[in-house]
Amino acid sequence: MEQQLKDFAEGRSTQNITIVYSDMHGLWGGDTVTLSTSGSYERLERTRGAIVPEMVRKTVTPAQIQEVIRLLLETRLWEQHTLERTPLPDEVRATLTLRTGDVESSIWELYNNLEKNRRLVRVRRLLLELAAVHPYI
Repeated sequence: MEQQLKDFAEGRSTQNITIVYSDMHGLWGGDTVTLSTSGSYERLERTRGAIVPEMVRKTVTPAQIQEVIRLLLETRLWEQHTLERTPLPDEVRATLTLRTGDVESSIWELYNNLEKNRRLVRVRRLLLELAAVHPYI
């Protein structure tokens, strides 16, 4: 996945990369953001107790996509750092899945540890900010 991201960042690839972040929990709600390097952006946000999530769909700029790709490369978010263990009841895992062609990478962190880990939380913030910037470009 590292090479695919580098190729895209350096303009050597036109292959689509899909980035999916999710911290959605059946009871507590959360966010799921899907960003494609084609410019397609979708954010689902479900608050606690809501049945139907709110959705934002838009097109993001190539510069915004490049910013996300650079952050993925900087933080090496195709590498799993959290060790596997049995989850506690109601514990939420934040996940990040990267897909391009036949290559896929998926990692997770415990939602309550995002700030402490300082990896996945940075991409989460950036992806959520994309919904707020020029919402109907």
